Amino acid sequence: MRRLFLYIIVAGVCIMTSCSRNPLDVDVSDIDADVRVERFDQEFYACSEDVSFSTVGKLAEKYPLFFDLYNSHVISCGSYSDQSYYQCLKVFFSDYSVVEAYNAVNKEFADCSDVQGTLNEGFRHLLYYYPDEELPRVVTFVAGFNQSVVLMDGYVGIGLDKYLGVDCSLYSMLQIPEFAKREMQRNQIPIDVMSEWFRDRHPYKPETENLVNTMIYNGMLLYFLEAMFPNMPEADRLMYSSEELDYCRHFERDMWTSLIENGYLFTTDVFTIRKFTENAPFTAPFGQECPARVANWTGLQIVKAYVKNNNVSLTELLEETDYQKVLNLSEYNPK
Repeated sequence: MRRLFLYIIVAGVCIMTSCSRNPLDVDVSDIDADVRVERFDQEFYACSEDVSFSTVGKLAEKYPLFFDLYNSHVISCGSYSDQSYYQCLKVFFSDYSVVEAYNAVNKEFADCSDVQGTLNEGFRHLLYYYPDEELPRVVTFVAGFNQSVVLMDGYVGIGLDKYLGVDCSLYSMLQIPEFAKREMQRNQIPIDVMSEWFRDRHPYKPETENLVNTMIYNGMLLYFLEAMFPNMPEADRLMYSSEELDYCRHFERDMWTSLIENGYLFTTDVFTIRKFTENAPFTAPFGQECPARVANWTGLQIVKAYVKNNNVSLTELLEETDYQKVLNLSEYNPK
């Protein structure tokens, strides 16, 4: 009798576990994604010792297309075939903030294996859903704190000086607010890379640019990130602390009710939309205790309800641009 009782308990636990299993936690063990993080930043800075056509030209050959993009659009020095380029490069390498950025990057990112490992985990999941996708070369750069992730044909460029951590003294010197520093940590890199892929392949195309459309689109992005990193802690994917995530769960119904009753849901006011969806110390219309970007979190819950109630695949979801349809068919009604 005791053995039977134990079996019933174990069976019940197994049933509960299977019921709560994340459907996005798919098996990608047989998918090969071996992308190496290439340290363009180190190779480029080495040119500071010999700013010449020959040294720069070698990098242009090694990093075709990306090298031109970096020079023209990231550091704004133009083409290396122009004589003025080399004077601009000397100024860039002698800039105090650039030198300090390189020093900080070399210290913080002496080892990038953790970033590379998480990126490859994301790429494996990307290939699971998009098997014909060609994986990019991943290259790192320093840009004087003005670029995070750059996406172009065949490349993903990562500005490492935008991910030096919340305690980086350079960020304090630049007077970057504390809430913004939370997005400037190394574990944010894979999230930002996949977010850029999502926005590039699935741009925001609303019939009306209102809050509910924005929050559902952002909810699709968050759902996509969960599919790419199903084993990453939810709080990390959402850029929340565990306390902030608990707040969202606890007040889910209250927030939804307030969005409806106060007429926020269909507002087209740009500033109001930003208050609910963009990074800030808190969500101002809901008070200082409410975490930032809670409308995006609510959008994620709507998207999950839509997927569940309509048996929609990830790829089908991402092709949907009728955000009102997603809302209507989700039957979202938090208890």
